[in-house]
Amino acid sequence: MLTRDNGLNQSNAMSRNGTLDYARLIAAFGIVFFHAHAPGAAIGYAALPFFLILLVVMSVPAARRMPFGPFAGGRAQRLLTPWLIWSGIYGALKLTEIVATGASFASEFAPYMMLTGPALHLWFLPFALVVCVVAYPAVRRASWPLSVALTATGLTFMLVQQGLTLPIPFAQWLYGMPAVCLGLALAIGKERIVQQVLLLCGFVTGALIMGATGGLAQLSMAAVAFILCCALPLHSTATSRLAGAAALDVYLAHPLVLSVLERTTTIVPNSLTMALLGCGGALMISLSIIRCKNVHRNVRLRRLGRSS
Repeated sequence: MLTRDNGLNQSNAMSRNGTLDYARLIAAFGIVFFHAHAPGAAIGYAALPFFLILLVVMSVPAARRMPFGPFAGGRAQRLLTPWLIWSGIYGALKLTEIVATGASFASEFAPYMMLTGPALHLWFLPFALVVCVVAYPAVRRASWPLSVALTATGLTFMLVQQGLTLPIPFAQWLYGMPAVCLGLALAIGKERIVQQVLLLCGFVTGALIMGATGGLAQLSMAAVAFILCCALPLHSTATSRLAGAAALDVYLAHPLVLSVLERTTTIVPNSLTMALLGCGGALMISLSIIRCKNVHRNVRLRRLGRSS
């Protein structure tokens, strides 16, 4: 899941799939390519359904282990804390833009931002929280019939969204629902690769028969990538955990980096160079945040050690 964690402790190293951690970072770079409108942007957008699939899959262990209250509280802390922080950052930047350029408040802020935050890409985090909470009962009642039913539900959402134009953020929510449903179906069969392949083949076949092909290529690529990550796991290492931990802030910071590059450089827009520098800048911000968190944690641990 595209959520914040320190990614550096070794307590869960044996049960963690290093391939998925590397894939999370690569997917975050894919989102940067998409928003930079660089070559390969259409492929890069497969990262969004990939993150949505991971969203439900990686919440399964906690959902099966914890009562609803602690589970929902933990998800809220992991998802809403970065949403609030980055909403503050982007909101402050928009206010600065108003002061510096004389732009109107209405040109920078819209009512839908109460649901998404002041930057559109932040919609993912509150949506992710709602998905985790609503999916909690299904995750705890895993069965093959439920997987099939979820796959059929995803197909229904896929069909509904074809040619339908909705306002922000309802368009984003509807776009995400097929990946959420398919992700739940794959999560239930996480340890059975054959079952996952059968569910995906059924989903793709059904979508083609119904003519629900909008977004199907990206969702198919995302699901195949996830299944390959499950089929080809790598041992978790400090490097893989760092890659996984960096993914969230790469995603959250990249519009800021792209905006600065567009305003302060002569780099050709929609170019590979712009996308690569966007990835590099966002990664530097993310690694700096991780470094600050680790320093803060170490200082706190030393203080606790002295007080004891």
